[in-house]
Amino acid sequence: MSDRPDATARSASEPIKGVIFDAYGTLLRNEDLRLIPQRLVADHRLSVDVDDVWRTWVDLYHEATQSTPFRTLRAIEEEILARIARRVGLEADMAPYVELFFQVTTKVELYPEVLQVLTTLAPARCGIVSNADHEHVSAWPGALPVEFILISEALGAYKPDPRVFEAALERLGLEPHEVLHVGDSDVDDIQGARAAGVRVAWINRDGRPRRAGVPAPDYEFRDLTALPALVARRA
Repeated sequence: MSDRPDATARSASEPIKGVIFDAYGTLLRNEDLRLIPQRLVADHRLSVDVDDVWRTWVDLYHEATQSTPFRTLRAIEEEILARIARRVGLEADMAPYVELFFQVTTKVELYPEVLQVLTTLAPARCGIVSNADHEHVSAWPGALPVEFILISEALGAYKPDPRVFEAALERLGLEPHEVLHVGDSDVDDIQGARAAGVRVAWINRDGRPRRAGVPAPDYEFRDLTALPALVARRA
């Protein structure tokens, strides 16, 4: 049994002094990563279902990001795409699909409400934690009004590893119960934040159900627009 504080047991009046954000799917919009298995199947006229390839990719990605030693996303994509090729009996160079992953994840734009929300959250302090390589961050649009950006390549760990959230707490100089994490992934963001004792707001833009075994978030929103009012009430 964990001795970390349980977010659901905290008083609703606990102050929120800091907010940490996920990037992709929360602040940043990019093309659907399903484009990679779609292109792979179409290019090689594979007699496999795109959804099956996608699920395999998701499973291998999670396994690789939670394994040691730490590897960058580029190294992970090279490995898991090669494994997928072997599983479907494909003998082909996977480098174009690794590059496609980086094309998809570096051609990004902010969701429409992001800048207004970030600029109206004061006096709460804000930061970003993201599963990303340095080459991702260099492609993000403009300077975001946050105190810091922590990425997996710099930390040597991927969400949902609690160390990612603990690094953000250290940067903020705040206790877990004083911070709200905001993210779109049920596993990486809800499960990861809760494991670190941090409250979490799930940004569920497409209304999808949580995966089995993932705890309920403290809050659930379709976008970020409700955050300033929430933080103001808890300030």
